[in-house]
Amino acid sequence: MAHITLDYNSGGLALKKDSHSTILHPLWVRERVSGPNVFDPISHQRMYEHADLPQDLRITNILNQTDEALELEFSDGQALQLILAETFQEMKWSENLEAPPKPKSWDASLNTLPEYNWSHLDDTNVMKTALEDYFRYGFCIFQNTPTERDSLKQISRRFGYLRETNFGELFNVETKPNPSDLAYTDVALASHTDNPYRNPIPGIQYLHCLKNEVSGGLSTLVDGMAIAEALREENAQQADILEQINVRFRYEGPSAILEHHGPIIERDHEGFIRHIRLSSRLDYVPALDVDTLTHFYAGRRRLHEMSNSRDFQISFPFRPGTLLMMNNYRLLHGRTAFNGAQGHRHLQGCYIDHDGPASLFRMLAKGRNVTSVIRED
Repeated sequence: MAHITLDYNSGGLALKKDSHSTILHPLWVRERVSGPNVFDPISHQRMYEHADLPQDLRITNILNQTDEALELEFSDGQALQLILAETFQEMKWSENLEAPPKPKSWDASLNTLPEYNWSHLDDTNVMKTALEDYFRYGFCIFQNTPTERDSLKQISRRFGYLRETNFGELFNVETKPNPSDLAYTDVALASHTDNPYRNPIPGIQYLHCLKNEVSGGLSTLVDGMAIAEALREENAQQADILEQINVRFRYEGPSAILEHHGPIIERDHEGFIRHIRLSSRLDYVPALDVDTLTHFYAGRRRLHEMSNSRDFQISFPFRPGTLLMMNNYRLLHGRTAFNGAQGHRHLQGCYIDHDGPASLFRMLAKGRNVTSVIRED
């Protein structure tokens, strides 16, 4: 049981639990308590403006304490409840079972791929396990999905909301005359991330195989976390520069001219590598001093080499009904060459944002019987 007392200097709470201790600001506590007219029961939005709370608000009394909650009295006369399990989870003093798993870096030694039969996702336990693998490894492969043209619209909406671009809701990856992108040819594609020139960049990409009559054309995947970590071990200075310099990415096509800026390697608020922008045909670094750019070019070259190395790259074939779901911020993808004269190879692709699968996982973690993202009226 936690030891909790009033902190008379701050007007907040002094907490001790196991090896942890802290003092909670009274306003921080007030924004997390429950009681009449505090949160809307459906949306869980606050029923008040936080700016309306007294700036000198204090906790004046602990009316009752159990293992589950505190009953607190505030200086404005309100008596409200603080749920301790939720508080400890937010403070990272205990595991948050609602939070998706932390990413786990991998390389070419990843022997067992996160692969599932599409029809099995009707079982909420299987769906939750598949999502755990997606968050852990950055991708999932689904087999035996529908293969009707444009069925990807319904498939992708099981996890999130379709992100339309200038290529449409779906894009077709097949050989075309006068292609606007090398993806629409039969040449090999080096490892890369998609659309770094967009703002915001699409978070999750799907590739769905409808037909494949050719040999070759294996899909390749590389974990951006793994190669960024490997670069830092080899040369911390180069890794630092790739995290510090904002690069300009530009796409110019028949219907759109798009530009966006960002570092090649980006970390999240917890220090995890959250975003790799590696797209060697679209990036333009600023005209910085010679020494800085020498390290930048060397680091970018090394990252490119590792992203196409057998030490880090895995590959697998696309068969009709194969669906790849991958984190476009974390994973680099490509393909081996194939002979387009052998027959027809047709993939469809689309994008959704990160919040769809994350919301679905939290719903399942709370025990809600759902197998897809819920659309609200």
